[in-house]
Amino acid sequence: MLIEYSVENFRSVAEKTTLSMLTSKERKKAYNLIKVKGIPGITKLLKSCIIYGANASGKTNQIRALDLIKFLVLSSKNLNRGDKLPYFPFVLIAEYEAKPTLFEINFISGRTEYRYSFSYNANEIISEELSYIKRKDQKFIYKRNRDTLEAFVDEDELMGLFKHTGENVLFLSKANNEYKPFGEVFEWFNINLNYFGRISEIEDTYTIEYMNKSVENKEKVLTILKYADFDISDVSGNVIKMDKSEIPDNIVQLIEKQTGKPLSEGKIVRTELKSVHKRDDGTNIIKEFEEFESAGTNVFFNMLGIILDALENHQRILVIDEFDTRLHPDLIMYLLKIFHDENNNIANSQLIVTTHNTRILASDFFRREQIWFTEKNKKNKNTNLYSLFDYEDRVDKSIEKGYFTGRYGGLPDIFDGRI
Repeated sequence: MLIEYSVENFRSVAEKTTLSMLTSKERKKAYNLIKVKGIPGITKLLKSCIIYGANASGKTNQIRALDLIKFLVLSSKNLNRGDKLPYFPFVLIAEYEAKPTLFEINFISGRTEYRYSFSYNANEIISEELSYIKRKDQKFIYKRNRDTLEAFVDEDELMGLFKHTGENVLFLSKANNEYKPFGEVFEWFNINLNYFGRISEIEDTYTIEYMNKSVENKEKVLTILKYADFDISDVSGNVIKMDKSEIPDNIVQLIEKQTGKPLSEGKIVRTELKSVHKRDDGTNIIKEFEEFESAGTNVFFNMLGIILDALENHQRILVIDEFDTRLHPDLIMYLLKIFHDENNNIANSQLIVTTHNTRILASDFFRREQIWFTEKNKKNKNTNLYSLFDYEDRVDKSIEKGYFTGRYGGLPDIFDGRI
């Protein structure tokens, strides 16, 4: 489970921002909370948070940081000496262009609370720390300062592994395979943390693979489609996987041009997905799902596999941008209610999304500490991040009305002048 994370000097975020899944003492809307056992000082965490803000205010950058953190933990070990790190400093203030980017993240893996942080620039990892919390005390595993490591456990083993860690490689990434105690931490980044980008870009492979695992899974998908009033009586699909060598060169070149990425071996090339509708005479009408169904139906279907897997199987942190794209507000609320139902969310998964849809605010579904805003600083264009809990003392106020009147910020400052 994610506790909180901080971002500093990354894209539009100059000064440190912190998004927290910690709860307030309010007792209302318990369906939004996860009960936490065995972690000192933390008894509950939020199941979700939702981020509002004007276009270009930094909503996407705030959550995209999680994707970059995961990438560096999983993949920096593959960098060769001299390779550049993905470094995107805040460039609208001159001094920040030379400052390091800093990421800090607090999470629970297994039955342990971990704290991990690192700072870096385009050429090197400047600092890196990993610790865990025991009886409310922070116990360091290691601290790194550029090419120097201070180990607090298994010193000889960690120091030996660090000798083979490049200046542009995170030690956690490099030593994971050789030092078993890192396994639990590495797995959290690899398995639990999932950034999907824009909701409209999520592929149908997740739902196809989910429903093909069992008859029960397919029935759940069909039941939800029925409840959501899509009038689909059946769905069938397959994921087609091929080796690169089996694909004609001209097709490989076309795919690589469209995706902007080299086609790797075992790449998922395409899917076959069909929907079935009943005609008035009882005949089954079978059509290609993507072509026959609406854009919103496609987005909704593609989301189901991700959400159902997170609810039932492995605990996930789902991070999704522009959650309202192509979906009717009632369908958005339907997905949110499925996710927050404690009878469904048995894995205690979490959800972090950005949106412009204020109907969610009007629904009075979320607690105040779940609602966040990004706003661009008028003077230096830096992204500020804050929660509704920081602004509003009264629970009974109309949050949607307050947002539209500018009470909480997070709105575009549009000049309505003559062209």
